[in-house]
Amino acid sequence: AYTENAAATAIDTGLTVSRNIGLPRESRRLNLRGDVFNLFNHPNFYPPVNIFDSLNFGSLPSANRFQTRPPRQIQLSIRYSF
Repeated sequence: AYTENAAATAIDTGLTVSRNIGLPRESRRLNLRGDVFNLFNHPNFYPPVNIFDSLNFGSLPSANRFQTRPPRQIQLSIRYSF
């Protein structure tokens, strides 16, 4: 977890699983890897509007849809080394 400022805290948990597999020839290897970003798919809302004269005072303007705090993402990769 990291803190942008005193009013907003964003939670972002990731997980990586990797497996190296040796192939029949000496120096050849296969690496399988899976990454999950925002593992628990936690919504990270912007802080509430704190301008008292605003019509939106106290509301949450956005869940930051697909911008700097994206929803869960899964990435798979295979690497062949020789």
